[in-house]
Amino acid sequence: MINIRSWPRGALAALGAVVVGLAGTLVLMTPANADPSNFSVNHEVRCLADGTYQIRWTVLAEEQSTDATRYRFVKVEVYPPDSTIDPIAASPEGVFPHSVGEPVVGSQTLPGTTTFADLAVWVQWDDGYYETSGFAGGVPLDGRCGQPPTDPTATFQSRCDGSVLVDLANPPAGRTVDLVVKTVPGGFTRTISLAPGESVKGIEVPRGSDVLSVTVVGEREAFAVYSWVADPGHCIVPDIRARSTCDEFVIAVSAPNVGWNLFVTFDPNRGPEQRRTIESGATVDVSFPAVAGLAVTLRSDEFDPQLSHLNGPYRWERPAGCADGGGGGLPVTGQSTGGVVAGAGLLLGVGAILFVLARRRRIWFTV
Repeated sequence: MINIRSWPRGALAALGAVVVGLAGTLVLMTPANADPSNFSVNHEVRCLADGTYQIRWTVLAEEQSTDATRYRFVKVEVYPPDSTIDPIAASPEGVFPHSVGEPVVGSQTLPGTTTFADLAVWVQWDDGYYETSGFAGGVPLDGRCGQPPTDPTATFQSRCDGSVLVDLANPPAGRTVDLVVKTVPGGFTRTISLAPGESVKGIEVPRGSDVLSVTVVGEREAFAVYSWVADPGHCIVPDIRARSTCDEFVIAVSAPNVGWNLFVTFDPNRGPEQRRTIESGATVDVSFPAVAGLAVTLRSDEFDPQLSHLNGPYRWERPAGCADGGGGGLPVTGQSTGGVVAGAGLLLGVGAILFVLARRRRIWFTV
C-alpha cells in the first residue's frame, strides 16, 4: 500500500479543481456554431434588351440557434472575377452591418456571352464566431443573351374535343431541321421539315394520347413535351334559338347545367350591344326592335371555339302576314296627309276671295 502524504494529496486536488474550472471557462467562452441551413445565397437571372445578363443576388441569414443577431462578410468572392456585386462586400474588423432576418441584395451585370456566375461569402457573427466554410450560390448561363435564337420552338393548344393543335417554328438564325411530332402511347407520328425562318401552324393531333412530344431528328431528347389540358369553363355548348315577330327579334340562350356560367355579349349591327350573365342551367331571352336587315352576333369566351356557328350572326326575318311597313315602324294607310292639307288650303283661299267681292257688289252664282 502506497501512502501519499496529506500535503501532496491536497495540492493535487487543488490543481485538479483549477484545471476543471479553466476547462469550464473555455467552454463558456467558445461561441456556438451557426446553423448553416439558415443561411442562403439565392439568385434571379434576367436577359436584358441590351444583350447583358442582370443577376439579382440575395443573401439571407435567418434566425440562428445562438445569441448572434448581426454579422459581417469577412471575405467575398465573385465570379467572373472582374465583376462586382454592389453593395455585397467585406466589412472591416469589428463592424457588423448586417442583421439576422434582413436580406442583403446586390446586382451583377455580365456580358451576354457569360456561361457561369458565382457569389461566395465568408461570415463572422457578432458573438465572435467565424464560419470555417463559405456560403455560395453558383448559376450556369447559356451565354446567348441578346443573340438571335437558333433552336426550333413548339406551341400547343388543347381543344375541347380532346385533340391538340401544334405550331412549329424554326428561327431565321437556325439550321434546316426535321421535327418529329408523336404521341405516347403511339398512334400518331408526323415528320415536318423546316428551313430557317419557316413555320407550320395548326397540326392537329387527335384525341386519345397521354403525352405529345416534339423531337429534332438525330437528337435523343424531345425539346417540347405536352399533355392535353381540360378547360371545361371554355368548352360550353349552349342551346341558342332565335325567333322573329313583326315587332321584335328575340334570341334565347340556354346554358347547359355543367356548373359554369356564361357571359355573353349580344352585338347587333343596328343599335347598342347588350351583355348578359346566364347561370348554369338557366335560359335568358334578349330582344331587339324588328328592323329590316337586322343581324346579331354573339361573343363569349366560354363558347367552344371550335363551334364558330354559335356566334352567328342571327338574322331577323319578316314573318308572313306583317304589313308592308313592318320591321321598323307602324304601317301607313289611307290618303296622303300632305295632299289633304294642300287641298283644304286652296278651298279656303277661294272662299275668302269670293266673300270680299260679294260685299262690294252683288254676285249671282248659277249652277
